[in-house]
Amino acid sequence: MEEDQRIIQHYNLERHPEGGWFRRTYTSSDCVSLKRGDRHCGSSIIYFLKFGEKSCLHYLDSDEIWYFHFGSPVKIHLFSQTDYSSITLGHSWSQGELVQYAVKKGIVFGAELLEGNSTLLSCSVSPGYVDEDFHWPSVSLLRSRFPEQKEIIKRLSF
Repeated sequence: MEEDQRIIQHYNLERHPEGGWFRRTYTSSDCVSLKRGDRHCGSSIIYFLKFGEKSCLHYLDSDEIWYFHFGSPVKIHLFSQTDYSSITLGHSWSQGELVQYAVKKGIVFGAELLEGNSTLLSCSVSPGYVDEDFHWPSVSLLRSRFPEQKEIIKRLSF
């Protein structure tokens, strides 16, 4: 889509390893010392999904807040050690959609568009994002724990 390419160029986005497009827009100048090392207090990105793209299943060692700006509603699928749930980001509050949602550290999650449009979001991570805090889950373990969600797991896996 031509409009998608204009959005990517306007926000100077690049491909994200989990899917979609992104650009880091903020990193806190303050740091915090953790057992896993020093981290900036927070970081933020612009995140864009074109129709047909997804955020593949992954998890972080920090909390991540997702913010909805415009476009297709986005369903975030969440897998704890024992439970599956989902939420929908969007502007239709009467339909139960949320404009922001915090994914707690250690929760395996992925996202997909619910309509035929692209969407623009932002994500903030606290403590701030570093590559060492990003993890791919064991898909076979997820399938064994959540057989009723096997189609979701298949769709959101690489």
